[in-house]
Amino acid sequence: MTMNSQKIPKKPSPKNRKNLLKSIFNHFLAVVLPLIGLLLSVLIGPPFTNTPLLIFIPIIVLCAWNGGFSAGILSSLTVSILVNYYFLGSHDLNTFLFPGRILQSLLIFIEGMFLSFILENGKNQEKIRDYKKRELELSKDLLELEEKNKKYEKEIRLRDEFLSVASHELKTPLTSMLLQTQSALHNIRNESVAHFSFENLLKMLESVENQTKRLSRMINDLLAVSVLTIGQLSLEHEEIDLGKLTKGVITDFQARIDKENVPIVFNAEEKVIGNWDKIRIEQAISNFISNAIKYGDHSKIEIDVSHHKKFAQFIIKDNGIGISKAKQKIVFELFQRAVAPEDYKGLGVGLYITQKIVNAHGGSVEVWSKPNSGSKFTMKLPLKPPALITAGAI
Repeated sequence: MTMNSQKIPKKPSPKNRKNLLKSIFNHFLAVVLPLIGLLLSVLIGPPFTNTPLLIFIPIIVLCAWNGGFSAGILSSLTVSILVNYYFLGSHDLNTFLFPGRILQSLLIFIEGMFLSFILENGKNQEKIRDYKKRELELSKDLLELEEKNKKYEKEIRLRDEFLSVASHELKTPLTSMLLQTQSALHNIRNESVAHFSFENLLKMLESVENQTKRLSRMINDLLAVSVLTIGQLSLEHEEIDLGKLTKGVITDFQARIDKENVPIVFNAEEKVIGNWDKIRIEQAISNFISNAIKYGDHSKIEIDVSHHKKFAQFIIKDNGIGISKAKQKIVFELFQRAVAPEDYKGLGVGLYITQKIVNAHGGSVEVWSKPNSGSKFTMKLPLKPPALITAGAI
C-alpha cells in the first residue's frame, strides 16, 4: 500500500520571520508617518500648510531609507493622496479628480519615487562597498589560510620523513646489538669456555657498547626535540670553563676520532668562563663535533675557543662536503637536512637542537660554508645570560 506524499510547507526560520515582521512594520510606518505629518502640519499651520512638502519630503526620505524602495513608493503614494485631498483645494471628492490636482499629485508621487530610487541606489552602493571590503578581507584571510595549510602540509611531510628516518636509525643499532648478543650466546653455549676466544668476546662487547652509546645519543636528541617543540626547555646555570668543557667532549669522541682517522686541532684561551647550563652546552658542542666528523670527509677539524669582552666564542671548521647557500637557510630548522638521508645516517635534528639551546642562553649560531670547501660554525654565548642579569643572580 502506497501513500501519496504531500509536501509539508517549510517553517520559516527565525531570521526570515524577523525580516518579514520588519518589512511589515516599515510599510506600516510608510502609511502612518504621512498621516502623522498631516496632523502636525494642520496643528502647526504655516509654513507647513502653505508648503506641505516641507514636512512630507523628509517623511518620504525617512521611510525610503529605513524600509527600502517599496516603503518609499508606498509613502510617496500616501503623501500624494493626502496633499491632493487636504492642500490642493477643497476637501471634495468631485474636485479631488480634477486633472490639475491629479497632475500635481502625480508629480509629488514621481518626486517621492525618484528620491526613493536614489536612496535605494545609494544604500546598494554602500552595501556593494561593504561587500567588496569584506571580500578583500576574506581574500586576505583565505591567502593566510592557504599559506598556513601549505606550511602545515610541509611540516607533516617533514615529520613523516623524520619518523621514517628515526625508526630506521633507531632500529639499526638495536639490530646490531641483538646480532652481537645472539652470536656471543651461541658461541658460549656451543663451545667450551677454554676454546672460546676472549678477544672475539671483547670485540663483541665493544661493538655493543658503541651501539648503545649511539642509541643513547639518538634517544637524547629525540627527548630534546620533544622538550623544545613544547617550549619547556629549562636551564640550570653554573660557572663553566668553555675550553675545559670542549676538551672533555673531544675526549668523549676520541674512539670515533681514531676510528674515522680525523685529525683535530684544538686551541683554547685560558679560562673562558661563563654561566651556562653545562649539560645543554655540552650537547650543543657534541652536535657540532659529530657533524664535523660526519660531513668533514675525513679532513682536518679545527676547533677554537676564545673570549671576547662580554661573550665567549666557539668556532669549529672542517674541509668536507660543505653546504649550499640555499641549504644554509634550513639546516637549523626542525626535520630539515642539508643532505639526502640515504647518503648520511642520523636523525638530522642536531643543529636544530643546538640553535635552540644557544638561543635559550641568549646567544647565536652562524654558519659559513661552500660546497666541497668545508663549513665553519660559530657559536657565541654571553658570559652573563640575559635571564640571570634580569634576575640579578650574577
